[in-house]
Amino acid sequence: MRERYLLAEGLCLDRQDARVLVEGAPVRLGARAFDLLTALMERPQVLVTKDELFARVWAGVTVSDAVLTTAVKELRQAIGDNARQPRYIETAHGRGYRFLPPVRATDELSGPTAQSPVAGDRPTSRLIAVAVVFVALLLVAAVSIWPRFLPTSSPSARSIVVMPFEDLSPGGDQRWFADGLAEELQTTLARTPDLRTVSRLSAARLIRAGSSEQEAASRLGADQFLEGSVRRFGDRVKVTVKLLRAEDGSQIWANSYDRSATDVIEIQEDIAFQVASSLSPTSSSRQLRAMVEVGTRSSEAYEAYLRGLAMDQRQFEDGDLDFASAAADAYELARVLDPTFAAAHWKAADTWFGNQTRLDASTRGSVSDEVRLARHIERLDAAIRNGRDDTERLKYRAARAAMNLEFVAARRLMEQYLRARPRDIDAWEELADLSAYSGNRAQMRRAAERIHTLAIEEGEPRSRAITVAVMAMDLESAVRYAREQLASRPDQAVTQYQAHRAYIWAGQFEEARRLLPMIRASGLAPATRLLADMRQACAEGRRADAIRLKNQIDATGNLNTRWLAAVLDGDAHGARALLRPLDREGSLPNLMQYMINPNFDSRQFPVLDARLRGNGVRLAPPAVVPHACPARAAAGSLAA
Repeated sequence: MRERYLLAEGLCLDRQDARVLVEGAPVRLGARAFDLLTALMERPQVLVTKDELFARVWAGVTVSDAVLTTAVKELRQAIGDNARQPRYIETAHGRGYRFLPPVRATDELSGPTAQSPVAGDRPTSRLIAVAVVFVALLLVAAVSIWPRFLPTSSPSARSIVVMPFEDLSPGGDQRWFADGLAEELQTTLARTPDLRTVSRLSAARLIRAGSSEQEAASRLGADQFLEGSVRRFGDRVKVTVKLLRAEDGSQIWANSYDRSATDVIEIQEDIAFQVASSLSPTSSSRQLRAMVEVGTRSSEAYEAYLRGLAMDQRQFEDGDLDFASAAADAYELARVLDPTFAAAHWKAADTWFGNQTRLDASTRGSVSDEVRLARHIERLDAAIRNGRDDTERLKYRAARAAMNLEFVAARRLMEQYLRARPRDIDAWEELADLSAYSGNRAQMRRAAERIHTLAIEEGEPRSRAITVAVMAMDLESAVRYAREQLASRPDQAVTQYQAHRAYIWAGQFEEARRLLPMIRASGLAPATRLLADMRQACAEGRRADAIRLKNQIDATGNLNTRWLAAVLDGDAHGARALLRPLDREGSLPNLMQYMINPNFDSRQFPVLDARLRGNGVRLAPPAVVPHACPARAAAGSLAA
């Protein structure tokens, strides 16, 4: 049986606990780096060839020399070695590597070594140990007083963008599969703690404009990019992928999969694992394997889920609700095909409820509120039961608590989730809503800032940041977010609409007017387009035009757009009458969504108000809607 410890000149490798110490201090090594150091220390002062290291550390995986070079570089940095004047690892150019000092293998650490398994009982080691403890105590103290949400990115964070995958299928009809697979890979890699993902949609636009993939990755600030293609024919699928450096286009890792279509889950998980393990030195193989699991073993359910992701992205690009409906149907199919697929339940839940005051609310518009709510809760509960891990379930539990109007508890659950997954923009959007429902406008502003910052970092603006800033009455930030997002994505319909409202509320009427032609020509719902025109008419004092537009909205709009039109018209009584039927126990989760508006007055709805008070929620006094129609603005007590 092999000895537990390998000791060499201040370095201790513990094979049993898979840890490494340098001069008595633990160092963080990923699974690949640990295996690499083990392979070298087990054969000290002997040249270990590249082929031998590939076979030992990357068994069964095709990788390039660049992967090995990068791994050795990371290993040297972790143990404090210098490539030019090596103490531990010597490079034999073109051939392999050699561990320089002699190595002693032992099962027992005795004498001085037992006190410090690496460096003996030297004064230097004791001083280091004391320093480590002291620094640790300082860190604990700092963490205890640090703000709740730390910055979520750092200069050392590695960034990657997944490029649009090519559809090379004979019929050219598998774009949805290529788009969905690329989107899921991007989402999966975003769960890796020390990787920052960059928007693949922004990359796609640059490529369509003539940039190469390498140029697109560099312009978006990505360190690496993943390119690929898919080809489906009969019951076979071929996926080819390459991971490359943006700086010079050199290949880090590549593979080609030619398998049955039923193996698509294994293909996706293996790609994500290989990419993450190549770029994430701080995560173990076990951690990475857990992170990249898709949550289902049903290839049919997974393909339906991929179709939903692809349709969601299409809807996000041009605002066409037909794509949102197709995504909703796909998520429903995925959860039926695999009742244990938590992510499908979660996505499906959001299509039934949670969008009533958003622009895609009419996806389920033909179904009664009671049915929508019941189906939403059913899918939430299924997601909680089948969640992949405790962290993921925190997000689902927060949404479920919100359905019970337990907003303070829901907000705390989402805060806890975000401490573990600080780059989940969707969760920040959920936190913004929960902060509004619990009367915390300051946290709404922080959430809006995080949504905007993360989205800009990833190259894909999120208009929800504009909306939340407006609803938090942080109009200066809302205008700034709008300008920055439009500079990045001037063609995005939802961003145009939300920016228009921000400009109107902030009194920037001319800047708002310039957006109207694009909003009118967009794929947004007709009543939503009319609402932007009505908002402009009210701000400019064109009362007759506003009344005409309101009549059209009343004839074609859903509850949300009709309510917004009534509020904008200054018709407080009419707006209140529209929502009054929701003020009953079975419909309170529908009514609560209007609470994000700063001019919503819960006192006008006795059942809701009693529940809020019972759960310890105190909303701020309602604000006055800016630039409502002048004839009735004084009567308005809600927001538009």
